[in-house]
Amino acid sequence: MVVAVDFNHTQIVAALVDERARILARRQSEVPRVSVRAGSSAVTGLVLEVAALAERGASEIKALGICVPGTVDPRSERVSMPQLKGWDRIALRQMIERGLEAAGIDIRTSAAEKRARAEKMTSAHPPIALSSDRLAAVAAEAWCGVARGKQNVVFLAVGERIEAGILAHGRIINGVAGKAGAAGWFALSEGFKSEYASRGCLEAEAAAPALVRRTIEEWTGSSVSALSHLTAADATQLTPPTIIRAARSGDPLALKVVTEVCGWIGRGVADLISLLNPEAVVIGGELGLALRPFFNQIRREARLWAHPVAAQQCRIVSSTLGQSAGLLGAARLAWWQVNPAAG
Repeated sequence: MVVAVDFNHTQIVAALVDERARILARRQSEVPRVSVRAGSSAVTGLVLEVAALAERGASEIKALGICVPGTVDPRSERVSMPQLKGWDRIALRQMIERGLEAAGIDIRTSAAEKRARAEKMTSAHPPIALSSDRLAAVAAEAWCGVARGKQNVVFLAVGERIEAGILAHGRIINGVAGKAGAAGWFALSEGFKSEYASRGCLEAEAAAPALVRRTIEEWTGSSVSALSHLTAADATQLTPPTIIRAARSGDPLALKVVTEVCGWIGRGVADLISLLNPEAVVIGGELGLALRPFFNQIRREARLWAHPVAAQQCRIVSSTLGQSAGLLGAARLAWWQVNPAAG
């Protein structure tokens, strides 16, 4: 089995995962905000805790997989997580390696296993696979999710940000600086707006903050809409889930803004299909999953704009792995670290 770690903006989750994509046990903790070193120590501590769980039995831990919500430079493997203070080009792998070595515990073998003293290890820890969460997600979907067994897959994460993980011919596409899949920067507007300079066009128009912004901008004071009443009473109470629930109930204001956002997402999906000709585009992320009742709108828009042959060959589907996608993807990439041919 492997140990997988999903390091997100609010919590760190570690789990034991076997070669059949089964999560056997997991533990979690909040992300320490005091320093980068505290965050690294929290990851190391969870890895050691999970490796000592009874669910492990006598199994060997073959590798450690870690995914993070940001960028992993493919050349230096330094991690940048813009939403966490101080996490800019951090040598996370080396920090965790040092933490595991300092603990004096070789997590590869269980306490119950007897190993000859003469056997030598090349290091004090198993191989480590470090990746961004979007790449972990696409690896998970192709391994055990809705795109299981497919070799050409795109995972489009739609939430506070919009990013894509790309699997082409069974290989992860990272780019020279780890920026491949920056779908939020797709240029889909005829005119340039100042907010595009910091977020990108698609992200500014269709990520979670855009849904709220559109609702406020479209509000006319009409009493027909229940969402309009909420907007008038306290616009700070508007959230994407509230807007989507209102749209499902037929609220005209909510339906208008949700339809607009689905149109932008659909055009972004069309560009991915035409550019990459994938077998599947899997939509996830907090907002992407919440929009599941409106997927037919996204599909119609995507097929309207995409290359017709590529669109016919591609399924546009919703992620089924939920919050386990990061863990399972980190585990899959850890298995590839042990056996690259398995990818």
